[in-house]
Amino acid sequence: MLNLAIRNRLTVGNVWQGGAVALFDRDYAGVLLDLGNVTDSTFDQELEATDFRTARTTGTLITEARPIKRLELPITLKVNAPDPKALDLALFGTGQTTYTQASATSSTQNITVAALDMWHKIGAFTIANVVVKKASTTATFGTDYDLDTELGAVKPLTGGMFSLSDTMALTYDVAAISKVENKPLTRAGFVSGEFYLYMVLPPNEQRAAEQVWLRHMAKSRLEPTGNFDFSPDKPAEQTFKITPLPSGDATYPFGYLRQIK
Repeated sequence: MLNLAIRNRLTVGNVWQGGAVALFDRDYAGVLLDLGNVTDSTFDQELEATDFRTARTTGTLITEARPIKRLELPITLKVNAPDPKALDLALFGTGQTTYTQASATSSTQNITVAALDMWHKIGAFTIANVVVKKASTTATFGTDYDLDTELGAVKPLTGGMFSLSDTMALTYDVAAISKVENKPLTRAGFVSGEFYLYMVLPPNEQRAAEQVWLRHMAKSRLEPTGNFDFSPDKPAEQTFKITPLPSGDATYPFGYLRQIK
């Protein structure tokens, strides 16, 4: 694939098994948002229905109903490694906002010890020159407390000077931060837009060359169907249900599934 990168190509051993990405144009704005690599997909199915009259005319047994896939039926996709900005735009239409923290020196904060050996949040991130006291006595780092300066958290330690309900008096400097912020939700109802499922199939015993297929819905409804899953040993994952909507196109009322290479 040279044109549209598929970052997570499924492989078994050293053999590429194919890959797919999901793209969504929220509110038909003309901008394709990368929802991520497709790691699992389910095309909803329904049984063929044959009425009695047709069955008698054609000699078809009604018990021979088979599952069929129709383009007007929904697709459920699990994607991973989404672009956070694209995901935010797709679900909420706002994109990332700017998060700022002003620098400050000699900031002070009193924290009541709620539990020993548990982190207590300080009211800032990326802090430095931290001094922790109990009344007028300066606490010792590593003996009386532990500190995470990036998160901005302090942990009173068992065996140290602090007991439950004691007050930790902190003084610290705050570094300036100007970054981006997302507000992910597990469910955002649904949004409408144009949908593309871009699939690349590698050569195998039935096809001599690589194939590229495109499932397109000119109008669709995108709905997150599960939590935004994240764990240290795998990329973030999100599951979507994409339901095609009548587009008004007489030829492709619910879109198409088309080989483009």
